Amino acid sequence: MATLTDTRATGTRVAWVDNLRIASIAGVVVVHTATAYVTDVADWYYHDELHPTSVGFALFAVPALLGGVFGLGPLFWLAGWFSVGSLRRRGPARFALDRVVRLGVPLAVFVLLINPLADLVGSVRRERRSFLGHLADTEFSITWFVVVLLVASLAYAGLRAVRPAPRSSSAPGMASLLAAGALITIAAVLVWPSASLLDEELMSVRLGAWPQGLGLFALGVACGESREASDGLTAAIAPQGRAGRGWGWLTVVGVVVAVALMASTGDEDINDVLHTMAWQGVVFAAAYGLVSVSFTIWCLQWFGRRWTRDRSWTRKAGRSSYATYLLHPLVLTGVMVALSPIPIAAEVKFLLVVAVGVPCCFVVGRAVSRLPGVRSVL
Repeated sequence: MATLTDTRATGTRVAWVDNLRIASIAGVVVVHTATAYVTDVADWYYHDELHPTSVGFALFAVPALLGGVFGLGPLFWLAGWFSVGSLRRRGPARFALDRVVRLGVPLAVFVLLINPLADLVGSVRRERRSFLGHLADTEFSITWFVVVLLVASLAYAGLRAVRPAPRSSSAPGMASLLAAGALITIAAVLVWPSASLLDEELMSVRLGAWPQGLGLFALGVACGESREASDGLTAAIAPQGRAGRGWGWLTVVGVVVAVALMASTGDEDINDVLHTMAWQGVVFAAAYGLVSVSFTIWCLQWFGRRWTRDRSWTRKAGRSSYATYLLHPLVLTGVMVALSPIPIAAEVKFLLVVAVGVPCCFVVGRAVSRLPGVRSVL
């Protein structure tokens, strides 16, 4: 599908795309494990052993926060890219219906079943609430990503229903990509005073992250509809070589600025800074827009050059990456509860759960994605 798994737009699976998906989903699992043991930058279903320390913060909190903010950017771009071929084959109406089924149905299952179950498992040692009690407080949680993709996909289908794609257009160049970063910044400045990056209003739909998701999805569509797209997936990405290193250095500069701003806030919560949108919030938004684009393009180029080896297990894991993403809160929380009797330091427990949890999430995702009926959706 045009979210995390469909490579049929190019007729075959693309090895580096599968590898990028695997790395991204594994990174999500690592970040969420960190929030359960060594950082307090976000909530997780299980926090009985959460023990943030200065060492843990230095080693894990900042990388976890940056990974949570920017790590899904390449997947938004890929979703936009693969949506182009899917819409051309199906037409806008069938494409929209397909997105409702393949995004909306898993979204409903997550909100009504997986999320409350993960809450139930994660709190089993400290409270005695029923499944229905947790269902009453359910939220989108990690599926805010799916909500954005559903909205973006339906908007794209509506646009192409009234205005067909241009017959010949160039892939976005450096100026266009930087302009996209500026638009993400402007949207963030407008949205964050009401809903910043870590806000949990509206069932944690993460409206503050939507500028990045929608902007990168649109960039993926623009690259997919360009005349360069016929030469292959990598050809539609910005040039490699010096340009690729340039995107990498822009990412480094943007991350340094963002981290320096977070450090300069002292005891003040970064969310409060973004809500007030003083000069620190505006500069952080500028770094956010820049890194959203530069990291995505650099990451796509890097995987496209270096992670091209095709293996049987990577094809399987890449094919099941969407199911792994949706199921990992329940699987990972179960692993945490199962390992809770082991009396070791939180930092060591974090490493142990990562070593056990990442493969378990992919194994369960693979098994579920092969079930009859589920296979056609996930």
